[in-house]
Amino acid sequence: MHIAVRLMKKKDLKKLAEIYVRVYKKFDVGERWNQKSAQKLLVYWFRRQPDLAFVAEHHRKVIGAFVAGIKPWWNGNHLVDGEIFVDPDYQKKGIGTLLSKTMFKEALRKYKAKVWIAYTFKKYEFPLKLYKNLGFDEMKEWTIIYGDIKKALKKLEKKM
Repeated sequence: MHIAVRLMKKKDLKKLAEIYVRVYKKFDVGERWNQKSAQKLLVYWFRRQPDLAFVAEHHRKVIGAFVAGIKPWWNGNHLVDGEIFVDPDYQKKGIGTLLSKTMFKEALRKYKAKVWIAYTFKKYEFPLKLYKNLGFDEMKEWTIIYGDIKKALKKLEKKM
């Protein structure tokens, strides 16, 4: 199977949003993406770091992407956040691997990135096991917090 990886174009965003929604519906991790919300996310990434927004194609058909950003840190540049996703019909064919190689090579070449920091789901074997097989570790010192801003604001207002 011949797969081409190239930089994302604005015209790719609608199709990529469709794929993103399909991926999250298939894996049912609790996130309920729709076309509009997925497209907003991808527009954000496209605008934020267009030189690190890669698309995979098979016979000129968009089938996946990897987007991420560069964040300066005390020990050098970090490749941060990011989203990698492949159309469910094309998974397990090495496309994610190809997208990852492209992203990591470019982040190293252009920004001398030291590490990749991303969020993933602990409760599911995939993709956590894949990342661990690549040599990435879980950060035991960090935790991700999550909360309702309106509720927090009400609590802050009560303190004042």
